[in-house]
Amino acid sequence: MSVGMKVIIGFHMVSFSLWLIGQTGAVLDYDTVAAWGLQGPRDLLDPVIVEVNRGIGLADTFVMLPLHAAALLGLIRGRFYGLVTSWLVFGMTIYWPTVFWCSQYFYSRAGVVHQPTQPEAVILPAVMMAVAIWGSWYLAKNRSEFE
Repeated sequence: MSVGMKVIIGFHMVSFSLWLIGQTGAVLDYDTVAAWGLQGPRDLLDPVIVEVNRGIGLADTFVMLPLHAAALLGLIRGRFYGLVTSWLVFGMTIYWPTVFWCSQYFYSRAGVVHQPTQPEAVILPAVMMAVAIWGSWYLAKNRSEFE
């Protein structure tokens, strides 16, 4: 297995863990996950934002976790479905930071109580987006390795 493929598999493993803890955890116990810094603290947010975050967390649990699992299994086994589901995960990895940043902008403009955007809330998602863009390109370039 190439180094690039190992990087992509590692990215999916870390990302799966973050989705599981940060998103599924927020559905089950929002305040604990917020205390860990993976969600905005309830006392700094409009109550509607907390419930929207929990709703997104539930949707992510139903959609993103199975896609991550399929991508991991498929890439490890060298199957075509691993390639396709990996692209789906990468697409969502490009999409969710964009939604977050745009929502922060509009919350500010509308005077909605929200947690101010911290530098790490810009840097980490930007790095994840860069990896997703690179990973998508890498898989496209090396797609002949998949059945």
